[in-house]
Amino acid sequence: MGLLIIQIIIVIILLLIIIYMVRQNIALSYEKRISNYSINSMKTKELSLTDKLAIKYRHLIIKFRPYMQKIYLAKYLSKKYEKYIVYTHDKDNILAIDYITNKLFIAICLVILAIFSQVLQTKLPSLLELIVIFLLGFYILDIYLMYKDKIYKKKIENELLRSVIVINNAFKSGKSTMQSLQEASYDLPEPIRSEFYKMYQEMKYGLGIETVFDRFSKRIDLEEIKYISSSLAILNKTGGNIIKVFDSIEKTLYDKRKLKDELKNMTASSNLVVKLLMVVPIVFVLIIFILNPSYFDPFFETNLGLVLLFVIIIMFAIYIWVLQKVLKVKV
Repeated sequence: MGLLIIQIIIVIILLLIIIYMVRQNIALSYEKRISNYSINSMKTKELSLTDKLAIKYRHLIIKFRPYMQKIYLAKYLSKKYEKYIVYTHDKDNILAIDYITNKLFIAICLVILAIFSQVLQTKLPSLLELIVIFLLGFYILDIYLMYKDKIYKKKIENELLRSVIVINNAFKSGKSTMQSLQEASYDLPEPIRSEFYKMYQEMKYGLGIETVFDRFSKRIDLEEIKYISSSLAILNKTGGNIIKVFDSIEKTLYDKRKLKDELKNMTASSNLVVKLLMVVPIVFVLIIFILNPSYFDPFFETNLGLVLLFVIIIMFAIYIWVLQKVLKVKV
């Protein structure tokens, strides 16, 4: 009974902390929004509690950088995180090695939470449980970064046709290549705006338009950008009118966008079926858990159960991947 009371108190404290942080963020966002429409308004420089915690955590990660840079394995693993780095004027830029430090911190925190939760239940987690939790924490950041990178590329893809139209219109008005890229970096929304600003800066340092778009295609890795890069490479070797080339690119991208929209409308019902098939197993497990909470205890109480649970999760991930591959139509 005393153990249950302690658990309830901890849950209540955590809920109160979350509610306080959410209310603080909402209040600060309202203050900033109202200050934009106020006469003689003073811009608030106060940071929310979550922002302060994020800054402190970032500084903690940076403090561990010199130690992580001495570890060869960490330096080797950090190479694949170079593409996620965003350079700013801040002297405390996050480097690729900091992602490895971040992953270790997350994994260690999850292990500590698992041990704490087990101790509250007068138990101790097994070594296999701790290893599984550590690996989960170590790779959870990769899942988030992959999702974030996918969203980033999707935003670029959605604004690519508009960017080609802006550049083509600038060419038609008599502007140079650098001026066209500069105009695109001013007129387009984020994140494609930053990409065109990078391209503009690269051309200022003497790179040609073919090289600039080739570097752009390697950074973003989209078929449409590769098509633009290939078209400009052919133009550079054979010669021709760049306005006509961009007219052709604009028409091709417009037709591809139109075809994608038609396919999306045609496969809308199939998409709904796939989403239902993905949700049904999860709902089924939740219903069983509500009706009989102790039904899944064998999965967590024995090593064989943990292995089976891991196999089930892998099989479910393969099941989702197969469903998406069956429906996916390449344009």
